[in-house]
Amino acid sequence: MSLRARLLASYVTILLVTLLLVGVVLVVFLRSRPLPTEGLVRDLATTLLDIGVRGVARVAIATSEGSREAAIITFLGEEARLSDKRLMILTAAQRVVYDSNGTYGMDSAVRNLEQEALLTSRSGDRTLIAQGRFEDPDGSKWLYVSQAPQMQRGVRDLAVVVAAPVPRPTLRQLFQAFGGNFFRPLVRAAGIALLVALILSALIARSVARPLQQISRVAERLAGGDYSQRAPVSGPPEVRALAESFNDMAVRVAVAQQAQRDFLANVSHDLRTPLTSIQGFSQAIADGVTSDPQAAQNAAQIIHDETARLNRLVDSLLDLARLEAGRDALARRPVRIDAVLRAVIDSLTVRAQTQNSALRLEIAAALPPISGDGDRLAQVFTNLIDNALRHTSPGTSITISAHPVSNGIMIAVQDGGAGIPPEDLPRIFERFYQVDKSRQRGPNAGGLGLGLAIAREIVEAHGGTISAASTPGHGATFTVWLPASRA
Repeated sequence: MSLRARLLASYVTILLVTLLLVGVVLVVFLRSRPLPTEGLVRDLATTLLDIGVRGVARVAIATSEGSREAAIITFLGEEARLSDKRLMILTAAQRVVYDSNGTYGMDSAVRNLEQEALLTSRSGDRTLIAQGRFEDPDGSKWLYVSQAPQMQRGVRDLAVVVAAPVPRPTLRQLFQAFGGNFFRPLVRAAGIALLVALILSALIARSVARPLQQISRVAERLAGGDYSQRAPVSGPPEVRALAESFNDMAVRVAVAQQAQRDFLANVSHDLRTPLTSIQGFSQAIADGVTSDPQAAQNAAQIIHDETARLNRLVDSLLDLARLEAGRDALARRPVRIDAVLRAVIDSLTVRAQTQNSALRLEIAAALPPISGDGDRLAQVFTNLIDNALRHTSPGTSITISAHPVSNGIMIAVQDGGAGIPPEDLPRIFERFYQVDKSRQRGPNAGGLGLGLAIAREIVEAHGGTISAASTPGHGATFTVWLPASRA
C-alpha cells in the first residue's frame, strides 16, 4: 500500500472512530436523561382514580378508624396483586402506613420525596392530587401519583400512592423519542462533516505524500548515476527539511564521486610515470643495453629515485587515511609556535637561498602556548612554506607571520608568486588536486597533491582551521588558526 493510501486510510479510520465515540457518548448521555413521562403519569392517575372509586364501598362499611384503615390496607393489597403498580399509604407527615413492595416498614420516612400539584381545590388552599418522585434505600427511583389526605370524620389524614419505576429508556425508545428532532439531523450533519473531512484528508495526504514520492524518484535516479537530480523543496516544513537535507546529500555524493574519480585518475597518473621509468630502465639493464658503467649507474639512480617517489606516495596516502579515520593519535604536549616556525625556516633557508628567495619571519611577542603535536605542526608549516617556495619567483620574499588572536594564534604564510586562480581556490585542499593541470615534473615541481589535504587534517585534528586567499598576480596567503592551550 502506498504512503498516500496509508495516510488516507489512517485519516478515515480516525474520523470513523471519532464519530463512533461521539455517537456512543451521545447515546449514553441520552439514556441517562429521563424520557417524557406525561403518559406514565396519566396512567398512574387513571389507576389511582379507579382504585379510589372501587375502594369507597369497602371503606364505607367499616365502623371505626382502625377497621377503616385495615379495610383500606386489605383492599390495596388485593389491588397490588392484580396490578403491576406499587401501592402505598402515606400520612400527612409522609410516614409510611403501607407499602405493597415491603421496602419501607411501618412509620418509615420516604427518601427524597418530591411533590408537584396536579389538581387543587377550588379555593386553591389544598392539593387534591399530586405527582412526584421518591427513592428507595437501594437507589432505585419511582414516579408516583397520590391522592392528597382527606379530612374525613373518624379517619386520620391518609394519602393513597400509586407508583411505577422511573423508565430507563431503551435504544428503540431513544430513537422513537429523539429520532425525528435530533438523530436524523445529527446523522446528516455527521455525513456532511465526514465528506468534507475525507476531501481535506485526501488533500493533506497528497500534500505529504507527493513531495516524498518526488524525493523517492530523485533518489532512484541518483542511485542510477544521475547526480544532477535534485528534489523539489515543497510540502510541510518537515518534508521541506528532508528535501533540503536530501539535496545537500546529493551534492556531497556528487562531490565524493567526482573526488573518487579524480583520486583514481591521479593515483593512476602518479603511479604510471615512476612505474614506466622503473620498468624501462630495469629492462634496459636486464637486456644489457646500458653496457656503459656510467649509463648503468644513471639508470640505477633513476630507478632508485622513482622507487623513493613511490614510497613517498604510499606513505602520504597511508598518512592521510590514518588522519581522516582518526587513528593517528596526536602526541599532545605544550608547544611554542615561534620555536616550531624558527625550526622549519632554518631547515628551508638553504633552499630559499638557492633560488634567491628570502624567508621573513614576523612573530609577535608573548604568543600563548598551544597543546598539540610539534612534529605534526612542523609538517604543516613545512608543506606551506615548501609550496610557497615552489611557486615564488626568484628574487621575491616569503613572509611568515604569527600573532595572537581571540583564544588562539593566527599564522599566515604569504608568497609573491602568480597566485591561485579563483576557480581552483575552493578545491586546493582536496586530495591530488593540483593547480597545474598538466602535472609536469620540473625543477620546481614534485608535489603529489596530498600535502595540503594532509595539512588540513592535521590542523583540524588540533581543533584549528586552515584557509587560503589569493589574488591572481599578487601571490597567495595560507592562514592557520590554532586554539590556545587551556592548561
